[in-house]
Amino acid sequence: MISMEWDGLTDRERFNDWYRQARDRFSDMARDADWTSLFEELGKHPRWVNLPRPGNHSGFAPLHQAAWHGADFAVVSRLIAHGAWRTQRTRDGRRAVDIAREQGHTHLLELLEPVVVRRLPSPAEMLEHHFHALLRERTGRCFEEIEHLLPPLAPLTEGPAVEIFFGVVGMMGGFTYHLEEDYVDVHGHSRMDADDGDYYRVTPDGWSRVERSPMSPTPPPAPQRPAS
Repeated sequence: MISMEWDGLTDRERFNDWYRQARDRFSDMARDADWTSLFEELGKHPRWVNLPRPGNHSGFAPLHQAAWHGADFAVVSRLIAHGAWRTQRTRDGRRAVDIAREQGHTHLLELLEPVVVRRLPSPAEMLEHHFHALLRERTGRCFEEIEHLLPPLAPLTEGPAVEIFFGVVGMMGGFTYHLEEDYVDVHGHSRMDADDGDYYRVTPDGWSRVERSPMSPTPPPAPQRPAS
């Protein structure tokens, strides 16, 4: 399972200083086409590959910046190998392939065209409607007090096993979700939970809470006798 993050928080002041500064440096590397430093940073924080600058003003993630710069084929291939989403859109709705086309970087168009590895069990709009309804219902007033951009489901189609974490301010946690054969599996969890949190299933017909029994602890290995 490839684990990624979706950052939908639009108020950059909600991040603590050290994290905001680290993310700003990461975004500066992509903006300045400093790919060597960016890949070094991804070695430390691989889940950052699809994150925009804190505050999400433009929504430009590293792949969008690479498309704008017309980066080398090898650089873009490496970003995609790290899990960069070709379906991800900026705040004004553009994908990386759209930006490359606008800038005339034709050497990147075929590479940046989104490839569907797994299909959603229904049209994305329908499934996202139920998914977002679940998020709004289970977060209470968190979204009313602090604006969050809700995650699209298209990135789940870009790999055979993609898991995404969506952090929610005020919840002290968030939602981790992935695609099963005919539904989206969603795990809502918080540092305040006394247990493992709650699990949900999102289908073309709606969403529902599901019960999961705690996993039994793995028994300790049998003691090994010394060879005689």
